[in-house]
Amino acid sequence: MEIETILKENGLSEARILSASDEIEIPETWSFLLTEENKDKKKSLVIERWSDFSTLLPKTLNILEELLEDVLLVFHQQQIKMVYLLLVDEEYVLYVGNMPTTDSQLAILPDKLQHFYKHLHNGWFENISGGLGLLPIEKVRFLSQSEWGLPQEILQSTNLNQTYYVLHNGGNGFLCINIEDKENPKALIWWTNDAPKMDIDFWSYLDSWIEIGLSY
Repeated sequence: MEIETILKENGLSEARILSASDEIEIPETWSFLLTEENKDKKKSLVIERWSDFSTLLPKTLNILEELLEDVLLVFHQQQIKMVYLLLVDEEYVLYVGNMPTTDSQLAILPDKLQHFYKHLHNGWFENISGGLGLLPIEKVRFLSQSEWGLPQEILQSTNLNQTYYVLHNGGNGFLCINIEDKENPKALIWWTNDAPKMDIDFWSYLDSWIEIGLSY
C-alpha cells in the first residue's frame, strides 16, 4: 500500500512527508529520520529513544519492537510530527508524536512524565481517535473545565479543580492525576458513566491503554 494512502486512511491526508532537502528546525535527536533510509536502523534508533521508559512502559516497548514498520517525519497542520506506522493484523495503526516541549504548563506534571514531554514527545497518541496515548500538554485539562453530567456524590469524590487528565481512551475513560498533595500526586481513572477508580498505578494503566490502542 502506498504511504500516501496509509496516511489518508489514518487522518493525515494533508500531511507532507519531510526529507533531508527540507529546511526545517527539528531536535537534533530527530535528524536521522531525514537521512536514514534503512527502515530497521530507523526503527532501532527510534526505540532506543524510549529506553528511559522501558521499565515503566514494557508492553508499549515490546509492541513497538514487534509491530513498528516505519517512522516518518511529516508536516501537518502547521506542525512537524513523528509518525509511527505499526502493522497490526495486516492493518496500519498510526501513532503521532509531537516535538518535545519545555512549555511552562509542564510544571503540573510529575517529574518522570515531564521527562517524557521534554525529551521524547509533547503527546503521543493514536491519530484517528486522538487518544489511547498521552495528550499534547496544550490539550491537558482539569476535570473542573468540563461538564460531566454525573451525580453529585461522584463529582464530590475527588477535587475536580486539582485533578487533570492526560489521556482519554477514545470512549468513557480518562487517565487522571490528582495534585492536591503536590509531593505525592495520585492517579485515577475518571469515567463519564461510573464512579472513578481511585489510587491506581499511573504507568501501568498508561501502558495497558496504549497496548489496547495498538492492538484493537
